[in-house]
Amino acid sequence: MKTIRESWNREGYLDIPNFWAWDLTSNTFSISDNVNAILSLPSQTINNLDTLKSHLFSFDAKWLDFDTVKELTKNENYFEQKIRLYNAEGNFQFFQINGYVELRDKYEYALLLKGTFTHISYLIENPNKLPQPPVHKAEFELIINGIEAGIWDWDLQFDTIWWSSKFYELLGYQDDEIRTSFNTFFNTLLHKDDKAKVEQLIWEHLYEHKPYKTEIRLLCRSGEYKWFQTSGQAMWDKDGKPIKMAGSIIDITETVNYKSSLLKNEFLLNESAKLARIGAWEVDIKTQKVYWSESTKVIHEFPDNLETPSLAETLSYYPETSRDKFIKAFDESVSLGRAFDISCEFLTYLQNKIWVRVIGSPLFDIQGTIIGVRGVIKNIDEEKQKELFLQDSLKIIHEQNRKLLNFAHIVSHNIRLHTSNLEMVSNFIEECDTEYERKLLLDNVQQISKQLSETISQLNEVLVTQSQVQQPKVRICFDDVLTKVKSIIQSELVLSGALIKSNFSSCESVYYIPAYLESILINLLSNAIQFRKPEVCPKITLSSWIENNKTVLQIEDNGIGIDLEKYKYKLFGMHHTFHKQTSGKGFGLFLIKNQLDLMGSKIEVESQENIGTTFKITF
Repeated sequence: MKTIRESWNREGYLDIPNFWAWDLTSNTFSISDNVNAILSLPSQTINNLDTLKSHLFSFDAKWLDFDTVKELTKNENYFEQKIRLYNAEGNFQFFQINGYVELRDKYEYALLLKGTFTHISYLIENPNKLPQPPVHKAEFELIINGIEAGIWDWDLQFDTIWWSSKFYELLGYQDDEIRTSFNTFFNTLLHKDDKAKVEQLIWEHLYEHKPYKTEIRLLCRSGEYKWFQTSGQAMWDKDGKPIKMAGSIIDITETVNYKSSLLKNEFLLNESAKLARIGAWEVDIKTQKVYWSESTKVIHEFPDNLETPSLAETLSYYPETSRDKFIKAFDESVSLGRAFDISCEFLTYLQNKIWVRVIGSPLFDIQGTIIGVRGVIKNIDEEKQKELFLQDSLKIIHEQNRKLLNFAHIVSHNIRLHTSNLEMVSNFIEECDTEYERKLLLDNVQQISKQLSETISQLNEVLVTQSQVQQPKVRICFDDVLTKVKSIIQSELVLSGALIKSNFSSCESVYYIPAYLESILINLLSNAIQFRKPEVCPKITLSSWIENNKTVLQIEDNGIGIDLEKYKYKLFGMHHTFHKQTSGKGFGLFLIKNQLDLMGSKIEVESQENIGTTFKITF
């Protein structure tokens, strides 16, 4: 064949059996229709390069690549190559391509190629011409049959394959029950979704010498697919051309199913942990390395792209009081082998304060030595906030009940006192002998009625205060409310000559109920004026600022002061007075405390007799 050099008539080449021609300038490829007859394909099925490649075994495609052919013919006028084409039944037919360069350009690159296809499948049909299946020693046969792996051997030159008995057995077949060929493996046994992967990996192994090992699905005799791990190793000739490849398959169906089950369980566990807001953690005592589950990172609001912090860094997520509590529990777990279960405040990566429950227990090695601590962390902020809210509500209810009882007692005592006095005076009037005595008693009746009216008015004011708590809170400027209050008590200010100074620059406003704030200022300023030192001009200073994220209002005077050691626990009681020389009725501070308590605010007092009093209100 290599001696053929004559030029064929281009117009008549189709009459020559198995003839082909390739014009590289236009990339036009022509082929005799006889190749279709050999492959039992309809006429003109293969009639150009694309249709030829569509029937070509994928590993042989590179031999008809444009750049490959140009490179092969760069320094040689003649070339030959064996290729495999699928026939109508999907089986391989072997051909040998013989070709030569008919025309070159000025750079000596081929412009026109011509040649023939020679059908050589008869070599496969003739046993004397085929390489024999691999012959193994008896010891090797025992090893093959004794391991849970199917062995395969593939002759790449003639596409002949040998499978061991175990190979058939793993697929549920008897020896030689199915046709042994690469085509059977690739197009019948191999799962369709694994074909592209296997084809790619074999190509990379044969021509790029990359390792061949992967997991595939093969169709068993039962009709079901099973998972196998397959690996192989090729042999190359001196020119680097692959000539043989051998390997094995191992049934890994149980392992894959187990992995799938583990992944499913892990997914369900992670999702359940997310829903329950529970995360797992572990600390290695020796390395101080910390492990966090995905849910633990979510609880910590910790970025996925950052490395899990060390034990020392982890402790920084606990505020000081909680940190001491956690360290104590953790140290006892390490040193004494105790489990622990604590609830504490916690600061996330994003600086959000939440409540968590941390449970831990020591981790022992085989010798019984504590090597770590393992546990879970749960976000209990929602439950804790409800608990704290309930506790606060119970406190409020308790306080309201106490106030209600106190109020009922006041109503009962004060009104009963007045009515008793009225009844007694009325009895005296009936027994009077003179008009003068009756007039004196009637004056007493008038005074008692006035006192009763005042008492009812005060009690009504308390009731009004209770109802006003339902009013909406608004942003109130201290300067505005002070201006309004000063206008209300204008006469008191003028008569007393009181001097009022204010500095609200550090905090200009507060979110509060306007009626409450006005009432509080009116009572405190009026008290400061009323309980002033004789012959001394009252000086009252108001100031405000932010303290621990809360608004503070302070009212300071230079009055006669209060003996707090003596009256500390009576200071905000109703009808308690502390200065005999004044006309105070002991109601203003009671009302202020009632209003502040309803709003969850706090009032503190500092006072020294003959120096002055300071009230500090924290809203």
